[in-house]
Amino acid sequence: MTVTENITVLFTDVVGSTELASRLSPDAVDDLRHKHFSVLRQAVAETGGTEVKNLGDGLMVVFSTASAGLACTVAMQQGVERDNRAAAERVEIRIGLSGGEATREGDDYFGDPVIEASRLCARATGGQILVSALVGATAGRRNPHVLDSVGQLALKGLPEPVETLAVRWEPLAGPATGVPPLPTRLELRPEVGIVGRDPELALLAAAYKRVAVGDGREVMLLRGEAGTGKTTVAAEAARASSEQGACVLLGRAYEELSSPYQLFAEALAHFVTHAPEELLAAHVAVHGSELAPMVPALGRRFPGLETTSAIDADTERYLLFEATVGLLSLASQDQPVVIVLDDLQWADNGSLQLLRHVVASDHSMRILIIGTYRDSELSQTHPFLATLAALRKETGVARIELTGLDDAGVVSFMEAAAGHDLDDAGVQLAHSVYRETDGNPFFVGEVLRNLAETGAISQDNTGRWVARQGLESIALPDSVREVIGARVARLGEGAQSALSMAAVIGRDFDLEVLARATTTAEDDLLEVLDAAGSAALVRELSEIPGRYSFAQAGMLSETG
Repeated sequence: MTVTENITVLFTDVVGSTELASRLSPDAVDDLRHKHFSVLRQAVAETGGTEVKNLGDGLMVVFSTASAGLACTVAMQQGVERDNRAAAERVEIRIGLSGGEATREGDDYFGDPVIEASRLCARATGGQILVSALVGATAGRRNPHVLDSVGQLALKGLPEPVETLAVRWEPLAGPATGVPPLPTRLELRPEVGIVGRDPELALLAAAYKRVAVGDGREVMLLRGEAGTGKTTVAAEAARASSEQGACVLLGRAYEELSSPYQLFAEALAHFVTHAPEELLAAHVAVHGSELAPMVPALGRRFPGLETTSAIDADTERYLLFEATVGLLSLASQDQPVVIVLDDLQWADNGSLQLLRHVVASDHSMRILIIGTYRDSELSQTHPFLATLAALRKETGVARIELTGLDDAGVVSFMEAAAGHDLDDAGVQLAHSVYRETDGNPFFVGEVLRNLAETGAISQDNTGRWVARQGLESIALPDSVREVIGARVARLGEGAQSALSMAAVIGRDFDLEVLARATTTAEDDLLEVLDAAGSAALVRELSEIPGRYSFAQAGMLSETG
């Protein structure tokens, strides 16, 4: 069947391959070619390309977007350059890239873009990337690389010269390693650092140490309401583990947006994309393509993998789970593996089942799983509760609860943000911020940002932050109001109405007074307040039975 598609197509070629083959033994040439194509296929996997065919000394690859094709050309050159640093024989490649409408027949492509890319590759020198100007224009601002004009090149087989650009690229920093890089979302540290979380970080560090020196797995579950810094703490622990040689992976769940096995698909895709080919080949030798449906990057690293041998859905799921455990077991032989699973309260059932399988597995592995979840969003029928119950039965599973910072913690947070110790007026402001936010780190940060943007606090001539005179109240920014409003909305209209009346009474209110004001039975109100308490909206005052308080002062305006 013939189909017309708009593609970006890439060709590579090894410079001086004939001379290279003439001075090496056939076995050495085969080994060199094998390692070279492994580097190229890793770049293809990173950028989501599809290998069309192996041309002996190079590859033909197609992409759905111009920016992905450009990214792959740079990743290929960088990978080859890094591989050369430790190689006895240096390899140089040239790359051509073009785009436009092409004809697909089966698994192959034909047309002007294919000819252009091939001819541009032939015109390039060692280490050079030549691309058609159309590719650069199509990628636009999605391409971060500098493109230099080469002018119009006459290419064999094409009637008109092609406006051509050369892609600038720089070698990667540091030596080649077998450890995948830290996931990008875990690299950035908050500007104010990590404040008030030393005990939690110490527990995570101890768990990693046990995994690193032993043989087993640990699961540390960070729970708390939105904004308490669960992801921040998990990321800090992951960075510390990475600095000690761990392989760190990340899987995230998204509210109302998930795909099967989302958490592990993301985490393992990062590993498969960057892992040494020898390790992946050992995994494929045992598990074949069983992991490929969940991690397509495996198919891109090993084109031509046979399809799964499963004969029914249950068998397919079991083989997938075993392939996952098998890969983690192999990966953790040389270095501990740390997997951050973020927002487990939104995880799909497949991810939760796979998590239970990994934790309960008898395979030998060194792995630390750091999971985060919002306990305020777990209803009595939430599927994650069954996973929590199952994990309680396993050894090496612990929970860490993150609450808001205390009064002193908010002072420390503000001092870290300001870059200096607070004076008496600053400490008083910190107390006010604490009362308004209940120490929720996200709320504290947003309030401070809002105060600076509105001029309520500003820097004097010495660079110290000072509060405007007469600052008696703190307005909550929209970002905080949206979070609080979403929490209230999840409880339903009946609860919203009851909490609105409670807000009229004041930050502190009595159950009996609220029942009279709403003409609602106390038992019914207790259900509402229990749900509001689970959502971290209100809390019962232990010293006064039947008396409640809103967790943050700002909730009064969102519920009243």
